[in-house]
Amino acid sequence: MAAGVVAEGPYTSYNYDAWGTAVPSQNGYIVSDTITGADMGLDQLSDPESPLFISEDEPAELSDAKDFFLSPNNEFFIVDTGNNRILRTDVNFNLIACYKTFTGSSLTEEYTASDGSTATREVTDLKSPYGIFVDEDDIMYIADRDNQRVVKAGFDCKIITEYTRPDTELYDSVSFYCTKVLVDSAKNVYVICPAVNKGAIMFSPSGAFTGFYGANRVEVTAEVIRNKIWRRFASESQAASLTRATPVEYANFDIDDEGFIYTVTEVANVSTDAVKKLNPAGSNILELTTNASDLVFGDQETVTYSGTTYATRLTDISIGTNGLINILDYTSGRIFQYDRECNLLFIFGCDQEAQRGGFDNPNAIECLDNYVYILDGRNDDITVFEETLFGAYVHEAAELFNRGLYEESVEYWEEVLKRDGNYNMAYVALGRAYLNRDEYDIAIEYFKLAYQDEDYDRAFESQRKEMLRRNFTPIAIVVIIIIIALIIIGMLKKRGKIPKKLISTFLGWLSKKIKLLWQKLKPKIAQAVEKIRSIAKGGNKK
Repeated sequence: MAAGVVAEGPYTSYNYDAWGTAVPSQNGYIVSDTITGADMGLDQLSDPESPLFISEDEPAELSDAKDFFLSPNNEFFIVDTGNNRILRTDVNFNLIACYKTFTGSSLTEEYTASDGSTATREVTDLKSPYGIFVDEDDIMYIADRDNQRVVKAGFDCKIITEYTRPDTELYDSVSFYCTKVLVDSAKNVYVICPAVNKGAIMFSPSGAFTGFYGANRVEVTAEVIRNKIWRRFASESQAASLTRATPVEYANFDIDDEGFIYTVTEVANVSTDAVKKLNPAGSNILELTTNASDLVFGDQETVTYSGTTYATRLTDISIGTNGLINILDYTSGRIFQYDRECNLLFIFGCDQEAQRGGFDNPNAIECLDNYVYILDGRNDDITVFEETLFGAYVHEAAELFNRGLYEESVEYWEEVLKRDGNYNMAYVALGRAYLNRDEYDIAIEYFKLAYQDEDYDRAFESQRKEMLRRNFTPIAIVVIIIIIALIIIGMLKKRGKIPKKLISTFLGWLSKKIKLLWQKLKPKIAQAVEKIRSIAKGGNKK
């Protein structure tokens, strides 16, 4: 367990209501542990008696760690940037190995020999590594930033392939300061460089540059529009002085079990393509989700917490085996968790480092089963969040709901509302479940509570159609009888043979039937009138 004094009370969790206003919420996750270098057993690296011994002055703590990765074999690989090494641990963070020196590089570097002369030698040591990916064959891909290369190597530290700056006119950056790396099932390699805004840099398995993948769009701002109009009328010299609109580079990415690549963009004022799910063609398929027009990632507004105002700055993303999307906000230290349909489930964590569950420099996020892990580069530790009972109910309910199993999800959503009456998604889900049962009155009430206009209108329309269907036969019979009666009366009237008693009896019968029919229809008509009044008063969300 980490040393130091932290506040034991949990951080404050919140969520958003239908109006986009932050409201208090139950914790979906709580801190279960904090792991430091001492907890990992890094002192073994400086112990001559240990099989993991490297040198007597090898640091026993992390230093400015930038990234970590959970491999398919459930081992953690921690990029200990300040110490120029990769740490490999089991799932409980017990140290297995440390990788610092790699052989077989095609790169060389100058050094000063013992006699004072300058010589060259093979680059062997990592130099400010920033990112790592490990495939199912236990092959490591390391973004060795200051050596401007991606190293592909096994646990024997023999380099298989080096991915370096592409020698092509298509790549117009003079540097290759790579920070993140990812590999798909076909062993294509994707690399992020902060100086490159054309998307991820793609390499074939052999190391050949194959192009760029999934560039962000240019965010449409007032300045972009103004410059675009001005260029039409400006001279060449004036046009050259205008700021050119360019896409913003990715901050990080992850790949899910189906091979889709998720990306995040870090810059605080960028809303366009902040989070994307890319298909093999590099197109963002999140735009095809049912709630695509309402997608917002991170905080929906600037948030003031403990006297400090924050704006979202997304720095990492991790996709769970159950499709949960976990996004790390560098500025606030918050984790935003969404389901596979991008519905916001939980917000947890904070940037108060003295607070249990708070961070000072959150750099990376990973998840496994019911746990979420956060790497803090300044506190030099890893915080472990564990799912609560409330979180388990929400996850089970959301999974069933997204699979279309509305009926099966009802009991879980009801448990959610028992614990958190502000959880808006539960009202929507229960409304749809009762709509699916054809229980329109109950569905309408839930949609009212959720301020879901479209679902409310759909339930109301279904209710109206059901009312007409159920009452069609008696209405039709009455209409037919009236028509026949009127025809008969008309015929008799022409002949002057209309008994007054017959007319009186018929009108009495007709009055009773109309009265009975009105009693049936009156509640439905009243409900329709109430619906119109509520809309007129602005009672529904627009």
